[in-house]
Amino acid sequence: MKQIGIIMQYTFNDAIRKKAFKISTIIVVLLIALLCALPRVIASFDDGDNSAEEEQTAAASYAGKCYYIDDQNLIPGGAEALQSYFTNTEILTGSGESLDQYKDEIGEDGTVSAIVITKSETSAVPGIQIITKDFMSGISGDGAAEALTEAYVSDLLTAQGVAPETIELTKTKLTYESQMAGSMNLSGYIMGILVTVLIFYAIYYYGYGVSMSIATEKTSRVMETLVVSAKPSHILIGKCLGMGLLGICQFVIVLLSGVLFYKLFIPENFALMGMPLTLDAFTYKSAILIGVYFLLGYALYAVLNAVCGASVSKIEDLNSAMMPVMLVAMLSFFIGYFTAISGSGSSLFQKIAMYVPFCSPFILPFRLLNGDVAALDITISIALLIAAIIIITIISIRIYSASVLHYGKRMKWKEMYKTKI
Repeated sequence: MKQIGIIMQYTFNDAIRKKAFKISTIIVVLLIALLCALPRVIASFDDGDNSAEEEQTAAASYAGKCYYIDDQNLIPGGAEALQSYFTNTEILTGSGESLDQYKDEIGEDGTVSAIVITKSETSAVPGIQIITKDFMSGISGDGAAEALTEAYVSDLLTAQGVAPETIELTKTKLTYESQMAGSMNLSGYIMGILVTVLIFYAIYYYGYGVSMSIATEKTSRVMETLVVSAKPSHILIGKCLGMGLLGICQFVIVLLSGVLFYKLFIPENFALMGMPLTLDAFTYKSAILIGVYFLLGYALYAVLNAVCGASVSKIEDLNSAMMPVMLVAMLSFFIGYFTAISGSGSSLFQKIAMYVPFCSPFILPFRLLNGDVAALDITISIALLIAAIIIITIISIRIYSASVLHYGKRMKWKEMYKTKI
């Protein structure tokens, strides 16, 4: 145990001093700060768009001049409706004969607009033509269409003898609220995606760190000194624990930063697509279990990456040696991720994926944040993951011990396993 502790401490101290750790931590923290600041920016732009009354206030603030042309009186009271909607705009009754003159004036002055009511040959309702200098100036087309539509419908209903109170009632917009029958909500969905991606990043990044550390020491002949003073199995376990401790430190920094920036930047009661963003998905139970899956997932892939680092004699060969493990990790990530977000988790494939040790670190954290996972499912998943770690560690120690002092042509995995130690 003392040998494992010394190697773990050495690996941790060496990795934490490197620029890669510091730069990656700063970048991830800055990205989290940016993501948390986006809702406040969105809220600042949406302040005038939260209700129909505020939209009308924004439209009414348009100060300019607009010619209203309805020679056939297709929308009775159209000019009055526009003036009521655009209170700061001068609505002038124009004629179709002077349209070319109006267009010349509009082409020179962006505050001038024209609205022409046309009779459609293919539709029973009139058409509305908005003329402005460019798309960035002039009267609001949406506001004009809304005001004229209300005036047109009111005139039709009045002609049919509908009471004024009923006509006003037709202008009422019904409000709604969203309720979810399931336990998944927008906050849990976003948090689940971020946590899943973060776990994959940590497993990939620190697994690569284990491989690089072992490969560097092997190619620089430092490994020969380590093997004299410590067993190969202790070296492998110590290095995996050292990089794992580093991963925990960075993981905690990222999570604490996320909570801090959430409290600082996310506006109170901020809603996205009508649903509030909260941290309710994170409970003590889910946080502890997510940490467990992160540690076990890292341990599973770290021992595999350690063997990859020990199997090469040159640093240049490390990426090709790690390719099989990285393919398994990426495939498991995509299976776990898409399985997690594809539904309620009731299908046979989803159940199987939840128990597969290579996939469970990527699927269970999302499920824990977006629903109640049965205690039996969690127990079976963790038990299978621990069993896989033990089996793979035993095999990896045997392969690692056979390959760590082998130089020259790379040995095949079958040869390394059969080599007597």
